[in-house]
Amino acid sequence: MKTFILSKLRSFAKDSKGSAAVEAAIIFPAIFWAYAATFTYYEAYRAQTVAEKAAYTISDMISRETLPITPTYMTNARNIYKDLSGLSPGETALRVTLLRWDGDQNKFKVDWSQRRGDIPRLRTRDVGDYDELLPTLIANERIILVETASDYDPAFSVGISPRIIETFVFTRPRFAPQIVWDSNG
Repeated sequence: MKTFILSKLRSFAKDSKGSAAVEAAIIFPAIFWAYAATFTYYEAYRAQTVAEKAAYTISDMISRETLPITPTYMTNARNIYKDLSGLSPGETALRVTLLRWDGDQNKFKVDWSQRRGDIPRLRTRDVGDYDELLPTLIANERIILVETASDYDPAFSVGISPRIIETFVFTRPRFAPQIVWDSNG
């Protein structure tokens, strides 16, 4: 009996009929997973890059303003960000803050902070967390800080979990010493 089984195993090992189909059935899932993983990781990096570029666009747009920023302007800026980033199927939040460097106290202070979406307003006491991220300024110089947060859900489950893509962009006002907020506009 033992010899019979061994002879059948030897003949099976020598037989090459149908081996291409078996190899394809074994290797196809691995190739598909590799393709899906490559696509998913590429798409995640692309989404992060596009979100950064969209945030820079919003920051640049605000930095060129000479008229006051209004609630309608903020709502439309968020809509522009959603359109540019392509991350609109989920929740998208935008926060714009005008920061002023207080040379006497050596810290940033918030002139105004406005938001759209599920992100809190930035307060002066919270700005200390950003000290290493913000540039060195002269006394009373201002910068515009644009922060965004967008839901991202990967196409395939290959090691990247759903996450929030966040951006942090700052720009100096270009044509005026500061950007003014008008809540009545």
